[in-house]
Amino acid sequence: MNQRERLTKLLLKQSLIRLLKEKNISQISVKELCSAAGINRSTFYLHYANAYDLLEHVEQEIINNTSAYLDKIEAGNNGTTYILAFLEYIKKDEELFTVMLLTSNENVLFPKRLLNEILKNIDSQLQLNVPERLKRYTYTYLVNGSLAIIQEWIQEGFILSSNELAELIFSLADHSLLAITQLKEK
Repeated sequence: MNQRERLTKLLLKQSLIRLLKEKNISQISVKELCSAAGINRSTFYLHYANAYDLLEHVEQEIINNTSAYLDKIEAGNNGTTYILAFLEYIKKDEELFTVMLLTSNENVLFPKRLLNEILKNIDSQLQLNVPERLKRYTYTYLVNGSLAIIQEWIQEGFILSSNELAELIFSLADHSLLAITQLKEK
């Protein structure tokens, strides 16, 4: 991808994020996106089919960038390191994550997809001891709980420190995993 394409995509991404603060994706037109980005519609259509396609690309970029960022983190002896790194990553790009995890209410699947990636990363690094038949249910529980906590943290303006929140999330997850271990022993 050349520099002009990167710039065009960046401008469209920034325009989409600004517009998503005000309205749902279904209310955003290609014309609006192009006007906000300062590009013409034919340029837009060289890269994306519609606003939903642009949103999907932005979501995938966030997931890929987050995974790449977390891949560089040393695990240590627990998952708190990953959770803390993820929370710091959210704070670094507060505007993007606020829009994508809170205000983009038509797209409830993205936050869960993102958290699933984070959990897979932790699982692959730490080899969580969850029976295969219970893994899907366990991940669903951990993803939904963690997502709710992170959304509350963002809404409250990051009142808790990243360290406190990482410890809380890890502690709750760890207790849940301990309970699952006890289940399989029965």
